[in-house]
Amino acid sequence: MENLEKKRIIIKIGSNLITENESILNDSVIKDLCAQISDIHDKGFQVIVVSSGAVAAGRQYLGHLNKQIKINESYLIHKQVLASIGQPLLMKAYEKFFSNNLKGISQALLSREDFESRSGYLNIRNTLNELLSVNIIPIINENDVVSTDELEDKAYGDNDRLSAMVANAVDADVLILLGTIDALYTSDPNINKSAKKIKVVDNISEEIISYAKGPSDSIGSGGMTSKIQAANIAVNSGIDMFIASGYEEKSITKIISGQDVGTKFVAKESPNESRKRWLMTGYSSSKGGVILDDGATQAIKNSSLLPAGILEVSGHFSRGDIIAIKNKAKKNIGWGIANYSSQEISKIKGMKTKDVGDVVDKNYGSEVIHRNNLVITI
Repeated sequence: MENLEKKRIIIKIGSNLITENESILNDSVIKDLCAQISDIHDKGFQVIVVSSGAVAAGRQYLGHLNKQIKINESYLIHKQVLASIGQPLLMKAYEKFFSNNLKGISQALLSREDFESRSGYLNIRNTLNELLSVNIIPIINENDVVSTDELEDKAYGDNDRLSAMVANAVDADVLILLGTIDALYTSDPNINKSAKKIKVVDNISEEIISYAKGPSDSIGSGGMTSKIQAANIAVNSGIDMFIASGYEEKSITKIISGQDVGTKFVAKESPNESRKRWLMTGYSSSKGGVILDDGATQAIKNSSLLPAGILEVSGHFSRGDIIAIKNKAKKNIGWGIANYSSQEISKIKGMKTKDVGDVVDKNYGSEVIHRNNLVITI
């Protein structure tokens, strides 16, 4: 691997990496990671940290405070309570060890909804850019108290996809996912000792996707599946992504210096326009989509999406929402802003454009998605 120049780096730290026995923060690991991040920051890299671990920290705090307090984590509200209690403790640990390295930090709690609107996306982008410009290291976590998606394993998946969305928003160059597993394997190496490590992924094929399984621990909500999903967002946003173990000595430093560590997902060439980067947030926020016939699948690479090429409509969405664009095999091929609601598109799918005005309540034009409002990922 080539040595990285001074770049913007997003580092996601998994909860299973920085906790012990599901209920205690591992200060020695956090201290080491903060030292490595501080070292590359001193060398001119801009760094944003996306960290899990608030729920585990909440367990630790309650254990010290009062062993009579009972939490039943089968109840979602109790997980939200743990996240709320644990977040200050998690930030206290980061503040302590970054301060030892004379680094200033900030906190940001984000949810899927924050990325869904164009204004929300730009607010995130502008705030994080300003923090980086004054040499602050932002530390981000999903806002579990408001958004329950991560706790229910529905949104970003242990912050993997959240970190990819943050990387997208700030035009990052590299995303590093640090956990306890050191790479992507052909199968779970904890179960299959003959599993082979994959060092480089140039294309996220169906075969690569098939290697991903769910989480192999009970601490985090992620797993290899969410990491592959994060890689899809990253590489289609023009960002290289690495999966590596935070237990490997100096893993961050090694990646930055170009050493052969973990699995690298190679970025695709991607449009840099801010609007098209925002459309990539559809990977995590889309409320539905359309399925195209073969002709429209080819045509949409260079033109708007017209009703005639739509076979099916899925989900429930409104005019202005980001929706998924899928081929006949129901594989995502892009994202776009819908000119019509799912209800209206269901009425006009397969129609010739000249007939649309006779069917819809309000005629917003012949395009279901205008070419300026779509991004194709194939």
